[in-house]
Amino acid sequence: MKKFLACLLILAVFTGAVFYIGWTQFRVKPDTIGIVVSKTSGVNEKPVLNGEFAWHWQFLLPSNATLKTFQIKPVSVQKTINGTLPSGEAYASIYGAQGLFDYSFTFDILLTVSPEAVVELMQLNKVTDDTDLTAYLEGAASTLAQKAANYILTRAEGNPSFRTESLKREEILRGIQIYKDFPEIDVSVFAITSSKLPDYNMYKKISNMQPDELNPAEKYEKSEKIEKSEVAEMPEVL
Repeated sequence: MKKFLACLLILAVFTGAVFYIGWTQFRVKPDTIGIVVSKTSGVNEKPVLNGEFAWHWQFLLPSNATLKTFQIKPVSVQKTINGTLPSGEAYASIYGAQGLFDYSFTFDILLTVSPEAVVELMQLNKVTDDTDLTAYLEGAASTLAQKAANYILTRAEGNPSFRTESLKREEILRGIQIYKDFPEIDVSVFAITSSKLPDYNMYKKISNMQPDELNPAEKYEKSEKIEKSEVAEMPEVL
């Protein structure tokens, strides 16, 4: 009887140890997720969520598995995109209108990813830890801001009465095709906080001018030289 109880106790301790070693739920804090990465199975497809039971046999093998934790919270980023239209600086200097063809847009962006999306990013080797995830989201925000700036410039070029204030979040995201480039990212805020559009009307007028019309001062100097040459060539009247 004593041997039986001793065996039962040993079995219970062994079972408890096995259960504890493979139990991963308790290692995940609130507002975070865990992803099991092992030498035998690679990146586990199902994320470990706080409050949801999870047990993984991969932890029973020494040095076989690790639990990568990620904070699942929105990342707030502010991005400013500025620049000048092609040849804009040259055109502006000719007519003494510095900044006339410059543009600038500032965006407030709030984005996040789902636990399943983090698993996918790990499987694609785009992120390996929480720092990588934050950097990835900030890089995505930069790309989206640049695409949004290009979209706004295209709209403004084709419509003289266009105003950036009229753009809504859904219209911007649809215009830049976010779900084509970043299907795993959820953008809850994409707002234009400040903007400056270039003067497309003047830009088109100047770009359509002939080369000799681009510099009025140079044109005047050439005309003056011709007049002086004609005077010099006139025969002297006695």
